[in-house]
Amino acid sequence: MGIFGALIILQAYIPMVGYIRIFPAWPAISTIHLTVILGGVLLGIPGGAGLGLLWGVISLIKAYTSATDPMTLLLFQNPVIAIVPRVMVGIVAAAVFNLIAPKVKTGLGATVKLVAAGILGALTNTGLVIVFTWIFFASRATQVVAGADSANLGLLLMAAFGINAIAEAAMAGIVTPILGRVLLAVQARRR
Repeated sequence: MGIFGALIILQAYIPMVGYIRIFPAWPAISTIHLTVILGGVLLGIPGGAGLGLLWGVISLIKAYTSATDPMTLLLFQNPVIAIVPRVMVGIVAAAVFNLIAPKVKTGLGATVKLVAAGILGALTNTGLVIVFTWIFFASRATQVVAGADSANLGLLLMAAFGINAIAEAAMAGIVTPILGRVLLAVQARRR
């Protein structure tokens, strides 16, 4: 737990490691979700939730102290938007890997579970950020996206975060099984 927590802190504060910024005014693509997903796979639901909580609290702090784009400044100063989706990343990844066919920890079955845990964990974060943003900002949609109203805010957010969602889910679907299989083998040898 400590090693994963330290990695999350490093990723959050070293430029272009935890948040990769492609366009200056666009939300950064995160890599921190990979650490939370792997933590959830290896440490179970409590470990995944704890790592997600750490990521969420850091997101909240960074939104107040060093927001790099207007979307981060607006959305992630809300504790629900900053924390709940991140906690759920760890819970979803841990549940997918550890509760579906719990005895399968090696081979093709484990790889499929790792891919599913990675993709679903990544999509959980983006999906919940969109849902909570819509809940909190639907009545004042133009604050979030110019030209938006309460009816189309969700669609505009999906379009805005769509690139990030695809990139983060693809990254998680590839990296999670590669690192996860190695880490699971190490964990099995230590038992």
